[in-house]
Amino acid sequence: MSPTSFRQLFLASLFSSLFVGTISKPTAYPNQYSEHALRKRAALNVVQTTYTNAHTLDWIPIESQGTIASPPPPRPQYTNNTLTPELEAPGAEKGPAGTVPVPRMSPEYLARAAPKQAPSSSPSKEKSKRQYSGDHWYVSSNQGVNNIGGYAVFSQFDAFVDANDFSLLQTCVGTSSQTLEAGWINYPDQVAQPHLFTYYNTNGYTQQGNGLGGWNQDVTGWVQYSSTIFPGTVFTPTSVIGGAQYEISIEYLLYESNWWLGINGNWIGYYPASLFSAGPTSGTVSLETASDNILYYGEIYQSEGPLTTTDMGSGEFGTAGSGKAAYIHNMEYTDPTSTAQYYTAGFWASDTSRYNFVSYPTSGTSWGSYVYLGGPGAGGVVGA
Repeated sequence: MSPTSFRQLFLASLFSSLFVGTISKPTAYPNQYSEHALRKRAALNVVQTTYTNAHTLDWIPIESQGTIASPPPPRPQYTNNTLTPELEAPGAEKGPAGTVPVPRMSPEYLARAAPKQAPSSSPSKEKSKRQYSGDHWYVSSNQGVNNIGGYAVFSQFDAFVDANDFSLLQTCVGTSSQTLEAGWINYPDQVAQPHLFTYYNTNGYTQQGNGLGGWNQDVTGWVQYSSTIFPGTVFTPTSVIGGAQYEISIEYLLYESNWWLGINGNWIGYYPASLFSAGPTSGTVSLETASDNILYYGEIYQSEGPLTTTDMGSGEFGTAGSGKAAYIHNMEYTDPTSTAQYYTAGFWASDTSRYNFVSYPTSGTSWGSYVYLGGPGAGGVVGA
């Protein structure tokens, strides 16, 4: 599609979306979400547009986002075989000096963006009937501990997904009603290839939109700092079952009143802690000042009714172990004194016949606390 055609489609979608009512129920949020995302897009000060194999990128002056904070100091990395972000690939074109990228998202995706939900802290109960549309499935863990962030290294696979599903591995820092999430996802409705994602939620996942919550840079909230890596970035290559394994380190850190996101040792942007100033329910901490929970997990969202065949991780069960299963290693949390601590939470799975794990908390090895996790979904066939 030419830039002119995209602009015409975008403006038509924007004007039509202004007549959609704002509804706070999570099941109805894509209508509201699309409206908020298109309003944000219309307000951008775009100075150049470039293209990669994965994205159309609009470049905006970094200062057009407001006063830009200074990032935290760099930290040691545990990664091996790190990947190349799309804007560092040979021939990639960047915007002018002093600008940062904002990827365009299609109106079709914005109109039906799959919802996130509160990360579960225990296995789900058996269904009373075989109707699973809209369900989320997990291999998950949750450590209730005061923290200002956490760090881990994730393997990266091109997980098979059924139509309109997503498959991810991620971290999450949060409270009872507020969360910051980031990870590695295959969600073709969002970006055709597997990619980095972020997500934030200020209000128990009841409302999504500008200043409320949402994916990546779809709506306001995220402040882009890096000119190379952005939420939605595609990295290459990906890991191969029985072959080379490639990794990405992901870290959140509350630093000088901003929740910074670090990718492979680069601070790429942040969520201002003031987004969470409205506060959660009485008696709990707010992400404006700290987190009291941290999670590492895999998640599947399924859009269809029958049990999904979407893979988690590589598609191999976590029990397949090294060289086959996906993994997360050097799982840590950062305590309020800015000291890294082992992550020691136990894992569980929603349905061990489709997805499982083997975990090694405080292993005593160079991988620290780590876990193998994944599975092939219904039918038991990897990649189908």
